[in-house]
Amino acid sequence: MPVPSTQSRPATTSWLVVAICALVVITEGYDLIVFGALLPKLLVEPGWGLNSASAGTIGSFVYLGMLIGALTGGPACDRFGRRRFVNLAVAWFTMWTFACALAAQPWQLGAFRLLAGMGMGAVIPAAVALAKEYTPPSRGGLAVTILMAGIPLGGMAASAIGLVVLPAHGWRPMFLLGGLISVVILAAALAWLPESEVYRAARTAAAPVADAGRGGRFAELFRHRRGLLTVLFAVANFGNLLTWYGLNTWLTTLMRELGYPLRSALQFSLTLNTGAVVGSFLLVALATRWGNRRVASACALLVSAGTLALAVGSSRQLALLAFIAVIGAGAQSALNLVLTSVAASYPARIRATALGWATGTGRSGAVVAPALGGAILAAGLGPRAVLLTFSLTALCAAAVMAVLALLGRRPETAEGADQRAEAAVDRPALGTEAAR
Repeated sequence: MPVPSTQSRPATTSWLVVAICALVVITEGYDLIVFGALLPKLLVEPGWGLNSASAGTIGSFVYLGMLIGALTGGPACDRFGRRRFVNLAVAWFTMWTFACALAAQPWQLGAFRLLAGMGMGAVIPAAVALAKEYTPPSRGGLAVTILMAGIPLGGMAASAIGLVVLPAHGWRPMFLLGGLISVVILAAALAWLPESEVYRAARTAAAPVADAGRGGRFAELFRHRRGLLTVLFAVANFGNLLTWYGLNTWLTTLMRELGYPLRSALQFSLTLNTGAVVGSFLLVALATRWGNRRVASACALLVSAGTLALAVGSSRQLALLAFIAVIGAGAQSALNLVLTSVAASYPARIRATALGWATGTGRSGAVVAPALGGAILAAGLGPRAVLLTFSLTALCAAAVMAVLALLGRRPETAEGADQRAEAAVDRPALGTEAAR
C-alpha cells in the first residue's frame, strides 16, 4: 500500500498542522519553564523552608515525568495514532498544571509537576512525528524548528508575565495562567488537528513485519544496524538537555547570586529564550546546506563557549546579554537539529518511538540538571561553578554530534542499511528522507 506523499497535500493543510502543533509546544514551554521564573519566590515561600538543593530536586520532578512520558508515549503514539495522542497528552498536563497552583506543601508541588511532566514528555514525539508527516522532506528542519521554537516562546511568555505578576501576586497565578492557555490550545487541536495519512498507510503496510518482530517497536530501534545510531542520539540529547534545562532552571537564580536584582535576572532569562527563538531560525538555514548533525555539533560548541564566557563574567550588562542570547540560539538549534535528524532516520511506523527514545533518554539529562545546579550551590561552590559545569556538558554533546556527523558521511550509513533491509514496507515512507 503506497504511503501518501507529503508533496501532494495542500500547503495550507500542512502548515495548519505545523501551526497547531507549534501552539501545543508553546503551552508546554510555558508550563515547563515557568518554574525557573518563579523559583526565587518559592525559595522564600512562608512555611516551606526550601533551599537551593531542595528546590532543585522539585525542579527535577517535571523532567523525570517527561522521561517517563516520552519513553512510553512514543510507542503508544505509533500504535494508536498521532492526533488522539496529542490531544490526550495536552489534556493531561493541563489538568496537573492547574493542580500546581493549589499545592499546599513542597511535596505536592513536586508530585503535580511530575504528573504534568508525563504529559509534556509524551506530546513532543507525537507532535514532531505528525508535523514531519505533513511536511515535504526539504522543509523538515524548518517544521521542527517552528515546533520547537514553542518551548522558548513559552519560556519568554513565562518570563514576561512573571515581570508583571510575580511582584504583585506571587507564584500561584502563574500556574493558573498556564492552565488557561493550555485549555484554549487544546480546543483548537480538537477542532482542527487531523490524523496523519502517512502514519495510517505506513502502519497498515508494515503491520505484518512489525507484529512478527520480537520486542515490539522499541526493539526495532536496535535492529538492522540501528543500534549505534540509536545510542548516540540518546547521548547527544542527554548532553544538550542537561545544559539547556539546567540554564533555564537556574539562570535567574544564578544572576541574582551574582548581584543582579530580580527584575534584571528575569530579563536575562527572557534574553536566553529570545535568543533561542531568533537564533534557531537563522541556524536552520545553515543546516540545509551543511547537514543537521554537523551544524548541531557546531551549535553545542557555541553553547559551551558562551556559557564559559558567562562564567568568566563581564562588567558590562550588554555583553552578558549577548552571551546569553548566543547560548539560547545554540542550545535550541542543537536540540531542533537532533530531533530533525532522528525523524528523518527511522521509518514512519516507528518514528514516534524513535523520537520518544531520543527525547525520553535525553530527559534524564533534564532530570539531573536542576538537582545538579542546586547541589553545586548548596556545596558552596558558587554560581560560576554551575556555569562551568554546564559549559562542559555542552562540550560533550558537541563531541557526540561530531561523531554522528562522521557516521552520516560513510557510504553505508545505518539508515541506508535500514532502507535496503526494509524496502518492501518502508521505501514509500522513507523516500529521500535518509538522515542528513
